[in-house]
Amino acid sequence: MQAYFRDAVGTDLPALGALLRGSGTADCGPDASGSGSYRDALTEIDRTDGNYVLVAEYDRQIVAVLQLVAYRQLHERGGRTARIVLLRVADEFRTSGVAGMLVDHAVGRARDLGCRRVQVACGTDRNDEHSFWERAGFVHLDRGYARPID
Repeated sequence: MQAYFRDAVGTDLPALGALLRGSGTADCGPDASGSGSYRDALTEIDRTDGNYVLVAEYDRQIVAVLQLVAYRQLHERGGRTARIVLLRVADEFRTSGVAGMLVDHAVGRARDLGCRRVQVACGTDRNDEHSFWERAGFVHLDRGYARPID
């Protein structure tokens, strides 16, 4: 499979909307971005330093999307860290290897940004996801917490 990796642009919104809603890679037309929430989010992400939406394109279709956030940490070892906060792959491309290639592309971007590590959160009951991240070279950490904000 020969996929092309790049930053998302506004014209990708219909395909991104379909992918994020679980509709696969179908072209949903010009109004697929719904109420503008995807457009607003992409605009804000584009304006935020260290925040990127990366896509995998195959045969002129968006088949995967990943959001990468890079930030500086305040501690004596310092350095920058990146976090993958979203990875979604069209159902028909789940076993194609495109997700791993997109993750590798994101890790390369993080390296170019001076990051020393890339982190990702994964649910404890998602064994398929754990296997994917371990195959992609990530090391499992035992503890982590999240606090919802009402």
